[in-house]
Amino acid sequence: MNIPDEMRNILYGNYFGYVCTSDRNDQPHITPVFFVYDEPSQKIFFITNDRSKKVKNINENPKLSITVDIRDKKNPFNNEGVMAQGTAEITEKGPVYFLPEETLQLYTDIYLEFKGKYQAVIENRPLGENDVIVQIKIEKMVYWKGPHFKSVKLD
Repeated sequence: MNIPDEMRNILYGNYFGYVCTSDRNDQPHITPVFFVYDEPSQKIFFITNDRSKKVKNINENPKLSITVDIRDKKNPFNNEGVMAQGTAEITEKGPVYFLPEETLQLYTDIYLEFKGKYQAVIENRPLGENDVIVQIKIEKMVYWKGPHFKSVKLD
């Protein structure tokens, strides 16, 4: 299914979002992540440490959401964003090379850009010893700009 251009532009034009998981007591946990969106598979991918609270929560409850937004400091009615809801799957210790070639290239490009900006705080490899890949199979997306909302359910 094709998604509206507004959603596509935000998901492909940004690589930073906020993942919200919840634990077995339904307590929300929100953390920033760098992500890659792959439209053909309708999935979002991110890498995290296998000891993180996100992973623990996903193992207990795989339903989650990720929000990607663009903020206008002067006029909040220009703020826009996408919230994607779905089910997460963790790829244990797997290489990123199972991703489609276009997605892998996008991930590599984003990683290299991030590495160039933040060399002092990251290692020289994209996947660390305790890192896992999380795939979010998107089920629903909501787009907003200011007070206006648009929703899309995916198959």
